[in-house]
Amino acid sequence: MKLTNLKLGQILINSGALTQEQLEEALERQKGTNVRLGRILIDNHYLTEMQIIRSLEKQLSIPYVDLSSVSVDPSLSSLVPEDLARSNLIVPIRREGSILTVAVADPLDYNGINDIGIYTKLKVSPVIAERTKLETKIRELYTTQKAFAAAKELASNQADLPLDLSETQGSDQPVIRFVNNMIEQAVLLKASDIHIEPQEKSMRIRFRVDGRLSLYMETSAELIPSVVSRIKFIGGMNIAEKRIPQDGRINYKIGGREIDMRISVLPCVFGEKVVIRITTALSFSLVKEDIGFLPENLEKFNALLKNNHGILLLTGPTGSGKSTTLYTALKEIMREDINIVTVEDPVEMIIPNITQVGVNPKAGLTFPVVLRSILRQDPDVVMIGEIRDTETAEIASSVAITGHLVLSTLHTYDAPSSIIRLVDMGVEPYMVSSSVLGVIAQRLVRTLCPHCKEEYFASDDDLELLGLEKGTPLKLYRAKGCNYCSGRGYQGRTAIHEIMPVTPAIKGCINSGKSTDEIRETAIKEGMIPLDENIKRIVMEGKTSVQEMMEIHSLQM
Repeated sequence: MKLTNLKLGQILINSGALTQEQLEEALERQKGTNVRLGRILIDNHYLTEMQIIRSLEKQLSIPYVDLSSVSVDPSLSSLVPEDLARSNLIVPIRREGSILTVAVADPLDYNGINDIGIYTKLKVSPVIAERTKLETKIRELYTTQKAFAAAKELASNQADLPLDLSETQGSDQPVIRFVNNMIEQAVLLKASDIHIEPQEKSMRIRFRVDGRLSLYMETSAELIPSVVSRIKFIGGMNIAEKRIPQDGRINYKIGGREIDMRISVLPCVFGEKVVIRITTALSFSLVKEDIGFLPENLEKFNALLKNNHGILLLTGPTGSGKSTTLYTALKEIMREDINIVTVEDPVEMIIPNITQVGVNPKAGLTFPVVLRSILRQDPDVVMIGEIRDTETAEIASSVAITGHLVLSTLHTYDAPSSIIRLVDMGVEPYMVSSSVLGVIAQRLVRTLCPHCKEEYFASDDDLELLGLEKGTPLKLYRAKGCNYCSGRGYQGRTAIHEIMPVTPAIKGCINSGKSTDEIRETAIKEGMIPLDENIKRIVMEGKTSVQEMMEIHSLQM
């Protein structure tokens, strides 16, 4: 790194990224504030953060590092205290002998870099990174350390823990810190669920990441009552009631993000088991291109959403991403000139500008009751969380036939089975063929870690599974495991689909009482890509492995 007396503004002018006139305007805006010039330039759209980074990289000979692809040894957190890292927005990422490499947002902050050198007694070598990625990496680096420290402190102070675990006790209570750190770590790991499990002599905490449960922490059984009570309190449940199941909800703010969580508490032999579903920490964004549709399936999805009446069904097992695809569809069709109303059990994700209703069977607010009321709310689009019974299925069909677009889910194995399921529920075949626009069957598949996936030539067994001739030269990838994926070999998930538009040929099958196999055969002739074919394609594209394909296939048997 070149040391320089030049200020940021002059460096940006020298690099050609900024004009003198723009600099003077930005400096004028900066007057009377404590905001650094770089922030002023970015917030007022003079430059992007990456433009500033590239200029500093060139002028100061300091490399840029993408922190999202960097794995940091947790032991480095002991070298630099969290408050020092946060106050200077500097994070240690690597140590080689007496040289400590740190990522910084502002390489001109010589005082901050010098403070790290003085504290660690090491030679500091800076690299430059984006501010948001630095903040994320700092949270990631220090959260695990804080969680284990909080667990240790909670165990040592268990006898002195107050009975009232409300917010009035303050965030300095060990149990509050422990729960907060546990949730933050789960969000950082992109876990979909937290399992807090009472054992005879311990409390086990597991996170579900990419569809698989893995151990996060095992600690003293004495902590179970206080941890469960804390979670029940923030979830709005009755702390004193320990004999019956309870459900709750938390809306948390972590790193500037609103995190929505559903809580289920179940009494068991050694205490109460808690499962927290983190609905807004799942892998998918609400963007149709990010769901995993094949190009042909994306075209079919778009075509189905262009209809203004009829039923679009999502089907698949629990945890297959059906709700995410439904919400994505709602977001895609949402406009100022249409009224969208949902009925869900429970409401999984809050979407602004949409009317969302959560059913409450204990109060008599069931799916059929809400649906009848919804029709008096002048809806254009109705989303039903799940069609569970004959009455709901019949109402959904009637709503669709009377000129409304209905989106809903069913629990069936594949797309053709959904048609037979509706008929078995008691919906007349002619109503099914007239109301259903199409069915989307979906599964989630783990994707290989891009940092460690291992290339190899397909064996004859692999080729047979993929439906190819033996001896075909084909490169495939398999899981290996590294620090980036915590040794799993997989990182994130994608969806596979089969989309079955209800064409005239399929309507004929429904009206004539054809079987599931016959409907499937017709759908494939009409262009439906089966789930098996979808996963074969992504295996050959190197997105997932043959092993994952075999596991998914065994789950479907």
